[in-house]
Amino acid sequence: MTEITLTHLITQLIHYTFWADERILDACAGLAADDLTRPLVPNPGWGSLRGILVHALDAEAGWRAVLQGQDAAFLLAETDFDDVGSLREHWAAERDAWLAFAAGLNDEQLNQTTGVVHDQGMAAWQVILHIVNHGSQHRAEAAAILTGYGRSPGELDFDVYLFELSGRNQTTGN
Repeated sequence: MTEITLTHLITQLIHYTFWADERILDACAGLAADDLTRPLVPNPGWGSLRGILVHALDAEAGWRAVLQGQDAAFLLAETDFDDVGSLREHWAAERDAWLAFAAGLNDEQLNQTTGVVHDQGMAAWQVILHIVNHGSQHRAEAAAILTGYGRSPGELDFDVYLFELSGRNQTTGN
């Protein structure tokens, strides 16, 4: 088994998160505005598919700001995003910001506590792991909704990401 550094692991998880986000956005392409904003019953907490996506994007942006010592008091609003294209554009900028941030991290920085997260002083790697997990929850909600609309994003599992990254065929392993 290959040993890896904490930095490599966390960077891999950040890349995975944005890969999975992109698959959700791809499944949303061409979705009617009414489907994007349709009130959900039962409501998972964000009102609509757009609400779920904006919440997930807002969390990724807000936590990155916290980790970088920036003002994280902003909140993205559902109404800031008229369509999937505007969400995709903002998410691409957030992905680029995350990847630039991650490129400068090392194990020592990842083990430092932020001191501002729920007054618990979570280590940076713990905050990032929370972001990855949080995104998985909301992507699963979005995927279920999209599947109901006949637009499944397909598998979002980490192993699928790894197969795609390696260029191998998941079914055959070649």
